[in-house]
Amino acid sequence: MAALSTNPRMIDIDHFSFFYGEKQALHDISMLIPECQITALIGPSGCGKSTLLRNMNRLNDLVDNVRHEGDIRIDGTSLYNPDVEVISLRKRVGMVFQKYNPFPKSIYENVIFSLRVAGRSKKAELDEVAERSLRSAALWDEVKDRLHESAYGLSGGQQQRLCIARAIANRPQVLLMDEPCAALDPVATLKIEELMLDLKKEFTIVIVTHNMHQASRCSDRTAFMYMGELVEFSSTEKIFDNPANPRTEAYITGRFS
Repeated sequence: MAALSTNPRMIDIDHFSFFYGEKQALHDISMLIPECQITALIGPSGCGKSTLLRNMNRLNDLVDNVRHEGDIRIDGTSLYNPDVEVISLRKRVGMVFQKYNPFPKSIYENVIFSLRVAGRSKKAELDEVAERSLRSAALWDEVKDRLHESAYGLSGGQQQRLCIARAIANRPQVLLMDEPCAALDPVATLKIEELMLDLKKEFTIVIVTHNMHQASRCSDRTAFMYMGELVEFSSTEKIFDNPANPRTEAYITGRFS
């Protein structure tokens, strides 16, 4: 099993395999992801990064004819425990997708959407959550005077930060990010990277990225995956400066992709 840093574990992936019908997408993955750090999942397209990420809040349950072996535990509790209700799980494990996807609502209503769904309607509470979340997403100063305007009026980078604000409104323990900068320009990408470094003070972050520079800049630990297997998992510094596996070195140095 891959070594853990001195931070307490938050996510424990224990001999986890995953199948789409007869096709095995993940093979016996074991890794311990520490809390309040950024863990990057890297590897070529189709290696299983996003499949693994989406299993951390059971989004793959929405796909027909899937099954798993092994377990994933968050803060010691199995995601597959019969007592774990999936909607409650997704409140604890927020998700930000590759393509920013604000709802066709105002900026304010986007942020507090999950609270509305939960039946919370006190204006003072909603206002507090909206401001806190937008501040945490480094967006408050840019939108505080137009909270009730359409979210579609924001730039792409602002829309992605709005989606982050929406994802953290419920104060999840874990924030999953599936290539959150893939659709953004370099300036907006830099803002998201700076934001992630700030957010890890409060949240455990797992990010899928194809950008090697992004992984080396932002993450504390990096997992290299290939063909559904976990090849190597260590500190980001070791992965990029002194990888233990030749396949990791070949990928990092661009000899295959």
